[in-house]
Amino acid sequence: MTSVPPPSPASPPAAQRAVAPDVVRAVAIALVVLLHTAGAVANPGPTAGVAAFWAGNIYDSLARASVPLFVLLTGWLLLAPERMGEPLGRFFRRRLDRVALPLVTWSLVAWVWIAFRDHHAIAWSRFWRELLAGPVFYHLWYVYVLLGLYLAIPLLRPLAAQATPTLRRYALGLWFVGTAVLPLWTWWGGPSIGIPVLVVGTYVGYLLAGAWLAATPLSKRTAWELVLLFLLAAVWTIVATARLTGDEHLNVILYSYDKPNVVVMALVAFVLLTQPEPAAWVTRHPVTRALVRGLATSSYGIYLLHPLLLDVLGSGVLGVRISGSSLPPFVGIPVLAGGLLFASLLVMTVARRVPVLGRLLGAV
Repeated sequence: MTSVPPPSPASPPAAQRAVAPDVVRAVAIALVVLLHTAGAVANPGPTAGVAAFWAGNIYDSLARASVPLFVLLTGWLLLAPERMGEPLGRFFRRRLDRVALPLVTWSLVAWVWIAFRDHHAIAWSRFWRELLAGPVFYHLWYVYVLLGLYLAIPLLRPLAAQATPTLRRYALGLWFVGTAVLPLWTWWGGPSIGIPVLVVGTYVGYLLAGAWLAATPLSKRTAWELVLLFLLAAVWTIVATARLTGDEHLNVILYSYDKPNVVVMALVAFVLLTQPEPAAWVTRHPVTRALVRGLATSSYGIYLLHPLLLDVLGSGVLGVRISGSSLPPFVGIPVLAGGLLFASLLVMTVARRVPVLGRLLGAV
């Protein structure tokens, strides 16, 4: 990884603006790796070990903002007013090159790995049908959602750029109520409402929120109040999930990205990470800046690779099964997540030195 020289004193504001998206990407990908590592430990529920369940539940709950942060960032960058004039052809070509091509590559890798792991022949005749129908490996669902959002972005750009403050509040309020509040209210036994209020879908709402809430000016007091709000939402997620799970397999209903607790955590984390202070702190520390830049640049490739590494380690094909509970789980989960993160980063850093390989693996 190449080191990044410290910014010149004459231009810290511009440098900080350039760093802010990298900060969001780096935090988001670290949380995604933590989430998948913790989920593998928590999924069996308390029957596999009370300490393991609680460790997995706590880390998984704290990391729930991960994927929404990526969507929020996409909205911030791709719904920016200066992108209004971008030709559709160029927009879609860049997305296909950067997103769809690595999806095919890693779907192929996963297809081969699953056949090897499960000791069956590689069904090449079914691969393309399965690829079109949905994700070949569990984590690839997000790439399909992202490709669908790309279809909507040209339509959303005029709304994102021209909406009045009142219309913005209305759209985000309608999104939060229709996507997050009413379904949970009905699930908990509240009366059903026949009016279809799901006008703004889950991930479209995150896109618009990213465009409208990024770098919202905050006082120091408000920032600390938002930190408290994040912690309260996280604690509620942890405790309520444990209560809903009981002695059974992990109940993941409150982990969903359309639940109020997760929406709150994601929006709060995004607003706080896009404040000037995180970018300014990173900019003042060249080593941290280089690390953040490396994680941000490789974030898509890391996302695509790390669940396969996690599955390989847990499968026993290496002669030993390694998981977040191989050590005491409160330590083992972050240790394994950190190892997966940096191993994936290393692979992507090397791949990026070969341009064709970097494009195929999502390293660029």
